[in-house]
Amino acid sequence: MVNLFVSENVEMFSEAVMGTVEKTITQNQPGRVKCLGSYWPARFYHSNCDVIVFPDDFVQVVGRQGKLLSI
Repeated sequence: MVNLFVSENVEMFSEAVMGTVEKTITQNQPGRVKCLGSYWPARFYHSNCDVIVFPDDFVQVVGRQGKLLSI
């Protein structure tokens, strides 16, 4: 199984940026976030995060790995 939630090589932002969830994000499933005027794939930075965020929820984006944002 491929681990989509590797926190290595994540470029951390100096300050968190607010985003709005467009597609539900769970511990095992990345979703989508609107942030900085654009839509991005997103996942939890910590793989053991036992939370679900739903569309229209606000999240703090803390970094990115390529085009994948970390919340």
